[in-house]
Amino acid sequence: MKRKITEISVFEFFLCMFVILIHLLSEGVDTFPKWSFWSILFSSLTRLTTFAVPGFIFTSAIKLFYKYNNVRHFPYMRFLWDRLRKICFPYFLAVIIYYAVFIWIMDLYQFSWEQLLYFILSGNISAQFYFIILIIQFYLLMPIWIMLSRIDNRIFTIVLTAVACGITIFFRMYFPYADVTHKIFPSYLVFWLLGMYVGLHYETFERLIIQSKPIIYIGWLVLAITHCVLSYMQFGGLIAYNLSPVIVVFFCFFSIFGFYSYARELTISLERRGKGLLTSISQASYDIYLIHCLIIIVMGWLLTKMEIDNTLQRFAIIALTTYGLSIIFCVLQATIYANLRAKYLRSSATRARKMARRKRYL
Repeated sequence: MKRKITEISVFEFFLCMFVILIHLLSEGVDTFPKWSFWSILFSSLTRLTTFAVPGFIFTSAIKLFYKYNNVRHFPYMRFLWDRLRKICFPYFLAVIIYYAVFIWIMDLYQFSWEQLLYFILSGNISAQFYFIILIIQFYLLMPIWIMLSRIDNRIFTIVLTAVACGITIFFRMYFPYADVTHKIFPSYLVFWLLGMYVGLHYETFERLIIQSKPIIYIGWLVLAITHCVLSYMQFGGLIAYNLSPVIVVFFCFFSIFGFYSYARELTISLERRGKGLLTSISQASYDIYLIHCLIIIVMGWLLTKMEIDNTLQRFAIIALTTYGLSIIFCVLQATIYANLRAKYLRSSATRARKMARRKRYL
């Protein structure tokens, strides 16, 4: 029986926290004067956390191919129903909640079924929803990924990964509709395929990241400095950062591998000490991902009504509120889930004992 790769849940929890940070920083990036200390800091932190969504694509593929590796017949329709139930239904509900708040509390829209349908299909009601539109494309194409995963040839794997890397960079550099580049799967193809191969050969991947840790961390440091400096010089109008997609893709590689290595070590340490809180609350990361922007938007709206205009004050208040509510939600959900699971296991054990007693008397 395969072990449960708990480190993925811990890694995804941190990715979710980074996504929240990106959206918290956005107001400061737009507001602080260029070349000020706070502008450089907020912009650099934003750049350093840009690997979060590629990281989610990577881990999504790992989990699926770790689960379905060696499965003879892939249950495509059952898989789609499972994704619809776990990913799409919560997303639909989140869009409806956002829309209701924007209409009846913030008075931003007039209700329209057409507009609601547009927001559901496009994800444009909130910044983070493009990930849902993106991941659904990968799910719909699962038969293709399954077919590719069954070609067990090292040269084919290397060539396919290199081609996927080229496609990802090409789409980020040259796709003519820049506003939807982040919503189409070729822009993230290499992260999905890497996740696929990691899921198929997880033990090998673990050994590689342990052995390559110094190279990963040094590579991350060099690319992080390069990415932050060149991005801000472009933002400040000094240069045209044309190679940004190339640097970003490789920065994301090293960031994902480096932080995954850290999450793995943290998970082992927590499990040895019997501290399962982090691994428990990480299960709620998807729900937090869906709803955190609503907290940020509503808090920003309330602070504006209260005439609190200082950007640092707004950032501190909104950050404390968003992270605080997110952690509380995680703990509550994990506690409720653990209690329901324990109750279900107890009732199952009781039913099994009753059935065993009946059989003895028959």
